[in-house]
Amino acid sequence: MRVDTSTIGIAPGEGLVARFGDVVIYLVGANASSERILGAVEAVADAEHPGAAIAQRLAAVVFGTGSEPPPFGLVAPTADGTLVLLRGPVSAMISGAEGSRRLVGARAFTWVDEIVRDPVRTLTVGPGSDGRVTPYPRTDLRAGVVPGGGFVIKAAVRRKSQNQHHAATPAKKAAASYEPAATAPAGLAASEPELESRSGPRTGPAEAAPTPEPLPGTRAWSAAPAPMRAEAQPIRLRKESARPHLHTPAHTAEPQHPAAPALVAEDGTAYPLDRAYVIGRGPSVDESVRRKTAAPLVLQRDRHISRVHAYLSVDAGKVFLRDAGTAAGTFVSTPGEPRWTRISQSPTELPPGGRIRISEQVLTYHGA
Repeated sequence: MRVDTSTIGIAPGEGLVARFGDVVIYLVGANASSERILGAVEAVADAEHPGAAIAQRLAAVVFGTGSEPPPFGLVAPTADGTLVLLRGPVSAMISGAEGSRRLVGARAFTWVDEIVRDPVRTLTVGPGSDGRVTPYPRTDLRAGVVPGGGFVIKAAVRRKSQNQHHAATPAKKAAASYEPAATAPAGLAASEPELESRSGPRTGPAEAAPTPEPLPGTRAWSAAPAPMRAEAQPIRLRKESARPHLHTPAHTAEPQHPAAPALVAEDGTAYPLDRAYVIGRGPSVDESVRRKTAAPLVLQRDRHISRVHAYLSVDAGKVFLRDAGTAAGTFVSTPGEPRWTRISQSPTELPPGGRIRISEQVLTYHGA
């Protein structure tokens, strides 16, 4: 089951649902072991087939620590199919071409694990023994950790064209599946400017991403990019010798501010606020970066910084920031205010002179 081309609906509940690449995990509640479980999963989630490595990592955490880990259910790709791993009162409902069946984690003293062969149409993981949860409408988790009471993975199915004369087999349908349009794009950009290439000539307009219909009562953030030039290079917080940086004049201790609005790092590197950014230690995995509606702003690697940590957008000259649902959080402070305030997943306006703190790294918003 290809998680990268499927939708992942989140069910209401008091637990946690996390996605790292193609690995999805549901934790029933949280305790001292929850962070270690998430860290073990994230450490190997970037591998091509992380299922086997994740099982080894989790075994060390679950059976090698003093605290009792919370029940959990995990789905991860392997070379032979999809690993479903369940521990405690958690169950999975698997529906495919051969019908439906249920796995229950409480049936084993350690855990229940099975490699499920394709094709799989839906895979539901939730608390209890029935494995039945109802996700929030139009939800699709792309990355990060969010509150939830389980998840439902639905495989995308290619629609047949009118000129298609030969019916594809279920296996071919799964292999040729397409990615459905996201209903809540993560970029948060109201209107994104054209991303300029740093090294190449114009190669032609990029393919426009579909614009989903907004939910009633919510603000409509457009995910449709402007015509693109060649793909911009990832933007890194770490200075590089080839990149121009700001110098401090000999007669003053203050850094020279950029002429245009920009985010300025502590080392003097400036990031122009003429585009949206996805901020984190691996923001290129975010859908808005893949669709080129936002640029990646890469922070130095830090265990407290998520791959997708925060989103920054610019709308009518105003700068908005929101957290991506991280455990460590995103903090801001206004000019003249020494205290830091943790922001939520709702857009928060950042005034000129305001600062952003993610872990120990600080970015300052300098106006024109």
